[in-house]
Amino acid sequence: MFQSIKHKLIFLFLIAVLTPLLVMRLIAYPTATKAIQDTEIRNLQSLGSRKASQVRSWLDRLKSGAGRVARNPMVREAVNVTHPDRDTITKAISQMPCEAEFNGYIICDVSGAIRLDTDAQLIGSDIKDSEAFRSAMGGKTFISDISRTPLVPEKAGNWENGLPAMHVATPIKNEADSVVGVVILQVDLSVLNKEINEVRYGDSGDAYVINQHGMMITESILAERLRQTGLIKGNTTLELAVLEPQTTQLTKSAASCLKGTDGFDVDGYINYAGEKVVGIWYRIPELKWGVITERSFAEVSLALSAVKSPILEILYYLTITGVVLAVAGIAFALIIGQKIANPLMELIAATRKMSAGDLSQRVAIKTRDEVRELGDAFNVMATSVQEKTTNLQDAQNFLKSILVSSTEHSIIAGDLDGGILAFNEGARRMFGYEPEELIQKSTIRILHAKADVAMDKVKEMFDTTLSVGRYKGEMQLIRKNGEVFTGYSTVTARQSADGTPIGFVMITRDITEQKSLEQEIHNYTVHLEQIVEERTQKLRISEEKYRRLFESSKDVVFFCDRECLFVDINQAGVDLFGYESKNELLKLNLVAHLFFNPGAGKTVKEMVNKNGFIKDYEVELRKKDGVKVPCLMTSNLRRDVRNNVIGYEGIIIDLTERKKIEQEKDILNNINKILASRLDIREVYKSLGSELNKVIDFDRMSITLLDEKREEFSIFAVSKEYDGSTLEEGLHYSKYGTLAGKVVEDGMVYMVGDTAQGAFSTDTILLKEGIKSRLSVPLMCKGEIIGSLNFGSKNVQNYSENHVDIVSKITPQLAIAIDNTRLFDKIKESEEKYRNLVEDIEDVIFRLDKLGRYLFLNSALKNVTGYTPGEFYDKPFLAMEMIHGEDVELVKETTKKVLVGELKASKDLEYRIFCKNRKELWVSQNTYPIKNKKGDIVGIEGIIRDITASKKVEEQIRRSERLASIGELAASIAHEIRNPLGAISNSVSVLKRDLSLKGDDQRLFEMVVEETDHLNEIITNFLTFAHPADYSFVRSNIREIIDETVFLLEQDARFQKNVKITKVYDDGIPESYLDRIWIRKIFWNLLLNSIDAMPQGGKIFIHIKKPKVSNPNEIEIVISDTGEGIPPDIMKKIFEPFFTTKKSKGTGLGLSIVHRIVDNHGGKIDVKSKPGKGTVFTIRLPVKNKLVTALSSQAF
Repeated sequence: MFQSIKHKLIFLFLIAVLTPLLVMRLIAYPTATKAIQDTEIRNLQSLGSRKASQVRSWLDRLKSGAGRVARNPMVREAVNVTHPDRDTITKAISQMPCEAEFNGYIICDVSGAIRLDTDAQLIGSDIKDSEAFRSAMGGKTFISDISRTPLVPEKAGNWENGLPAMHVATPIKNEADSVVGVVILQVDLSVLNKEINEVRYGDSGDAYVINQHGMMITESILAERLRQTGLIKGNTTLELAVLEPQTTQLTKSAASCLKGTDGFDVDGYINYAGEKVVGIWYRIPELKWGVITERSFAEVSLALSAVKSPILEILYYLTITGVVLAVAGIAFALIIGQKIANPLMELIAATRKMSAGDLSQRVAIKTRDEVRELGDAFNVMATSVQEKTTNLQDAQNFLKSILVSSTEHSIIAGDLDGGILAFNEGARRMFGYEPEELIQKSTIRILHAKADVAMDKVKEMFDTTLSVGRYKGEMQLIRKNGEVFTGYSTVTARQSADGTPIGFVMITRDITEQKSLEQEIHNYTVHLEQIVEERTQKLRISEEKYRRLFESSKDVVFFCDRECLFVDINQAGVDLFGYESKNELLKLNLVAHLFFNPGAGKTVKEMVNKNGFIKDYEVELRKKDGVKVPCLMTSNLRRDVRNNVIGYEGIIIDLTERKKIEQEKDILNNINKILASRLDIREVYKSLGSELNKVIDFDRMSITLLDEKREEFSIFAVSKEYDGSTLEEGLHYSKYGTLAGKVVEDGMVYMVGDTAQGAFSTDTILLKEGIKSRLSVPLMCKGEIIGSLNFGSKNVQNYSENHVDIVSKITPQLAIAIDNTRLFDKIKESEEKYRNLVEDIEDVIFRLDKLGRYLFLNSALKNVTGYTPGEFYDKPFLAMEMIHGEDVELVKETTKKVLVGELKASKDLEYRIFCKNRKELWVSQNTYPIKNKKGDIVGIEGIIRDITASKKVEEQIRRSERLASIGELAASIAHEIRNPLGAISNSVSVLKRDLSLKGDDQRLFEMVVEETDHLNEIITNFLTFAHPADYSFVRSNIREIIDETVFLLEQDARFQKNVKITKVYDDGIPESYLDRIWIRKIFWNLLLNSIDAMPQGGKIFIHIKKPKVSNPNEIEIVISDTGEGIPPDIMKKIFEPFFTTKKSKGTGLGLSIVHRIVDNHGGKIDVKSKPGKGTVFTIRLPVKNKLVTALSSQAF
């Protein structure tokens, strides 16, 4: 194309000028544009990632902040606050830890009761069923979604006023790391809004958070515009759904977040305001939130255009410059080309002469440039060629000497007649001749086998060499010793300088071993070919076999390419999918055309690509007519010999019949469960009909049973879809002439295809009701037909043998169920009589199995204990929980002995129980074993009788007798001691007045006075105990009495300053009828005992409240201390007269007097104590005392 240097220079110059322009336009400009777009994407990703990190950081701060609040000591103490007043709440709030992320809190105990909250409106509410409370009680910090639903709907108050709210719940733990309560904090959502909108991307940048329902949960920067367009009324939080306005579908970013995936889109999509935007979104899995950052697509496009304009301008100027340079380059190339071409032509002429053999050629170039250097180089080359030609000739002679001395190959030179002229070392070794034996003495024929010579093969070899210049072939050669061997000879002709043949050169290689090896290889090859042929034949047979299996398989076998286009499919596939021929099916795509849901087909394809196979995977495919076919698919990847994936192959099994059988099986199982679920089949008859209707189409179903005489039928049960029938449930009619009668007589199934032509008397009746075809099946139980199961349909010829098969599978179980129902009716009638007797008894009658589950409880249980039998059936452990702790082991041991047979029966077992209202009762129990037919004990039964009243009478009699005797003794002792004690006391008073004592004498005298007073007090207590004074009941305020007692006690010398008394009085405590003096004595004795129990100081708590078991006629006074406590063995004796643990200080009458005063007021006193923890006395007093007149005359 470009033969001259001049043209080439012009072309190359143009290439050099235009190439940068093309590179700039085709590579640099797109690269710069893509770099700008990548920068925009990175900026968007950076901001989106930052927003998501801010939200995650905010959630982490919520958790850590809630943890710090929960660990605060003030929060732990708040769990124990009960009935706080406004001052307590205000003080608690002021001391609570403050966290910037929260604006309210709730503190509740482990039962879910709210102890404290920000505005005190939720105190006392129960939140134990809330998810936040349950999660925190499990030891985990819980963060709720943003919602308008209040934590306590019925008491939302200011804490939750219907606005969007979010809570953080965390456990409150004590020092032992045990959960003692829960703190729930209300999150300040303004912090989230501030952080999400803190940094914007461009003028139109928008960032927001959505919840798992696609609702925006932060404030949008477009809120004002959205209000103007009517999309929202207030704020965007939980009001704005992130939907495209035109389609009302979720935006691309929101939909992706709800699917649980992160992503971005720089091509643009429509946002919730109807604008085209680019965006990026991240998923917050913990709360199923999405953090979305968007920017207007128009703003991004404008920014890209602003950057592209300078680049296009630069390209314009570069193009103009390139054209100018190209024109200048062409002119320059013409001038330079002319100067270069002339010397080159001279150089070409010399080269041609030299190629003709004249190696003496030289050139003289007068220019001073590269062409002159080229001419000099040519001259050097010519000189070098001439020298090398001489050297080559020398090398040829040297090579000849090497060939002569070669030892690996035989090299023999000869004349045209075959006379040997040269014989190298290799020939000597191969043939065994010395060179001098053959050179100029013999011909080459002596070295060849006689047979080959005789057959002119040697002559043929020479002739071939002369005619074509070369001969190659195997020859049979012979050594000097006569040994014949095979050699491979290459014979070439020797020529003179003018090309005339003057002889031959024969190079021979001994191939004896090679031939032997080749023979072995040949034999092996023949054998291998035989094996291949045999296996090919077997493979052909096997292929034909598998082809027959492929075509005859009842299951679909298919092969597809990588795009799921069919490559092959058997006839079963053609039949399954309803196509006319295989060719029609081979044009289809498995995923796109045969999957009922193409999306499911793509999922299956992805699974096979990922795992390499699927096995027994249920899919829904589609026939040609669009009918859905349930199938089971097994598929794997198809690979070629290089293990490259070339498609898919698999088997499809039609599950239609299997599904139908499974449905029938499920229905039959459901029917069996229905029949087994009730003893009375009539209770589940409607459910039975519903299940049967799934496989049998009927408008009427009935069960008819034979009476005892087997002459008449009674309609046991009927279900129908219409009204106005003469054959109703409970009707009796003769079996003769009826379809059911024929069935029970013959014991066979009968069908009536058309009742208009039916031969039975009932056909006419049912035809009037619209029943046109019938099916009747016998019911057999215990070898006897008891009736029939009948179906009726408004369609002619509605029933077939398939229906008979299905019904026949359920009739045995149905017959047994009907028989059980009739037996149950008889038992029920008998049981009703027995139950009426049992329910009328006032004592509790019970039956238990060996596992402690209650089999029966009569209604007396509720009258005695307050519990219903249903509560015991659901929670059998209630029986043991209600037994008094001291009596539990006795009851367990006795029950165990009866169960294992150590006791034939247990009678009059007395123990205490607590009723549902916590009232204590004494009961007496008789227990008997329940035995099965084998005599094994399978449970117990018995009677429980309330003996509380008789126990009280016994205790009162015993106590009265004991106290009466003690009182008489105490009175006589007191009178005997008091007279001399009076004289001693008077004498001490006179001595104190007249004597002036000091030091030890003074202290001894004071001890005498103190002991005299103490002895006088003892005597007074004796007399009080023996002859109690009359009671004067007046309407009194119990709080005033306690206040007076505490005031007097604080003035007493026995009061210790390191003892702190705390009083808590509930509101609404009514005034009561009390004897103020005696009641004060109760409090005085109990408080002095508490002080004595705390020699190192401590706390006393006095709480007046209403009883836990609400009783408007009682008040409850609780006096507790933090003293040494009372050991369990002493607790039983503390109210006994003269029992004391104070050794020299007490008389043992204080608590006895307290108990008597409480009894005389018609009240109760209870004591609980833990050694080392303290003691709690609980007193219950009636508001209106009925013993005002009676008790004044009692004597104990």
